[in-house]
This record gives sequence, structure tokens and C-alpha cells, in this order.
Amino acid sequence: MTNWITRLNATNYNQQYDAIQIVSKNVAHSAKQLGFQELNITGYPNISNNADRRHHIREAVLGVVQPGDLVVVQFPMWTHLNFQSEFFDTIKGIESVRMVALIHDIPTWMFTKGEEEYDRENDFWLNQLKKFDLLIVANEKGAHKLQEDGVNVPMIQMQFWDYFYAGPRKEKRFKKKLYYVGGRDIIDTTYRAATPLYIYDRQVEKKVLESGSITWLGRRPSDEIVSVLDGGFGVVVTENLVEKSNMNFVYYNQFNNPTKLSMYLAAGLPVIVSSKTYHARLVKEYGIGLVVDDLNEIDTIFSSMTDQDYQKMIDNVRFWQEAVSEGFFIKRALLAMFRTLELGFRDDLLNK
Repeated sequence: MTNWITRLNATNYNQQYDAIQIVSKNVAHSAKQLGFQELNITGYPNISNNADRRHHIREAVLGVVQPGDLVVVQFPMWTHLNFQSEFFDTIKGIESVRMVALIHDIPTWMFTKGEEEYDRENDFWLNQLKKFDLLIVANEKGAHKLQEDGVNVPMIQMQFWDYFYAGPRKEKRFKKKLYYVGGRDIIDTTYRAATPLYIYDRQVEKKVLESGSITWLGRRPSDEIVSVLDGGFGVVVTENLVEKSNMNFVYYNQFNNPTKLSMYLAAGLPVIVSSKTYHARLVKEYGIGLVVDDLNEIDTIFSSMTDQDYQKMIDNVRFWQEAVSEGFFIKRALLAMFRTLELGFRDDLLNK
């Protein structure tokens, strides 16, 4: 029996810095350390209306999968919907093969503002997830929402993405400043505090920079950002920055595991999250950052914070830094999957 993991490969040079590519690579890297073999895919062009081409690609990728194997699919595949659906059906058609989804995102939730804006029974993405034998979900909050949406497949949570990093890090000191690493153009802001906010992003509108406290540092490779952060806090989720996107991340970030959260932790930086997110409780309980819904409150928060307060958070973050930098969370989830599928344990399941 062979264990397989899909990996989405970049189709052009710039894509290698996208969060999707980084997470896919990290997941595959951790899986390979546990003995998995890769099934490499990419964003195939000219396949939506070409059934023969889709068939040949599936044969080329999945021809190595044998009866009794296990296939972990990084979901979604970010390709044409008919190819993805056929890809899953082809796997399920191989005798005694078990198919697990390791979920990056739920597109249905990304593009809606609430539960009333989609048809749960007929939604494409939710029905695709029902094809799997087990789901590795972002976290418990996301799992409960899937169950409310009628997806009753057994689920295991991951809690955090990993962010492999073994490069240099700067010593962290208490500095009254914030960092935000984004992937979409920032078009507006309600941030008016005096505390400096430094933004790594490809584009920031001029009116955003007119606030006086915001500095745009451009887009940089994430490893480079990790290597230069020397203090302050990494902002994971905030409603004070308006991003140009047709996705409703203010709503969706309640249920996902943001990549930038793990990137800040890998840098050894305390984080700021919203109270609506799954991670708010963990950030507060383990003392690895702050829970702040309005960044305009940060001046007041910093006015009572001491060097000792900040150093305690840095010390607390150090254990999480080591975990995400070495692939702990992905490996733990995959091992929990094996315990469930191979040994019949149910203690890792969120819907026992």
C-alpha cells in the first residue's frame, strides 16, 4: 500500500510566492517526511471543454495509484470544476482506495456573506466534500459549520498551518509598531491610530497612505519578511483595512487558518487576531499575542504594556515558532488520520 499526497505546482514564477503555493508545498513536505509520495498537479490550461485532455491528464497523474492505496487530496485543487470532480471520481473508482481531503479553503464560504446566500443541498463544493472518507479541516469552528451545512463526513482538525523556516531571525524587542502582510490590493482604511502600521503588499491606494501612520513596504518573498521582523506585532485579521477582492474575508476568516498567522509565529512575532476567529481563544490562553477587534485601540493598549509584558509573549511564542517551523501541525493531523483509518481510534474525530 502506498500513501499519496497531491501537490499544486506554480504555473509561473510569481505564483511561487502565493499563499496557496507555500501551503501546498509545506503540506507535501511534511507528508513526504511521513513516507508519502507526491501526485503533482498544476493549473492545467484548455481543459474545461476538452474531455479527452482531462482524461489523459487524470491517467497520467493517477495511473500510479493502486488498489488499497490512500490518497490525500489538498482541497480545493484550484483548477476547472469538471476536472476536479472527475479527478475525485476516478480515485474513488479504484478498488479499496481511501480518499481524504486536507482542506485549505471552502470556496462557498469565501464568496458569500452568510449562510442564507447559498443552497446547502445543491452547493458544488459541499457536495464534493461528501465524496471523501475523512476530512482534515482547518479547525473545530470550521468543522461545526461544515456539519451545519450537511457535510457529515468524519473530521479531524489541524488548528494551524505550518510554515517551514530555518533561516535567520532578528532578536525581538518591544517596539510600538504593527505589521500586516497581505496578498490583495488595499483600497481603503479606517485606521487612525498613531502607532505605525507597516504593510507588505503588492499595491496600496494613495488615500490609505494619507492616514500618516501607514507605511507601504511593497511585496516581498515571505521568507525575507520573516528574516527582518525585529519587534512589534503581526496583524492577522483586521476590519480596519479594506482589500480589493470579490471574497468576503471578514466573514470567512472566522473559519480558516490564515497563512500569515503561521508566518508571524515562524518569525517569533506575537500576533493580533479578531475575537471572531477560532484562534482568538488560543492566542489569549497561551499568551502569544493580543485579541483586538479595532486597531484604533492599539495606542491605548500599548500605553500600559511594558517591556516585561512583551518579553513574556516572546517567550510564549518560542514554542509555537518551533512547532510551525518544523511541520508539527501537518504531521500531527496526518498521524491522527492514520490512527482513525488504520487503527479505528475515534478520539481525534470532531464528530464522534
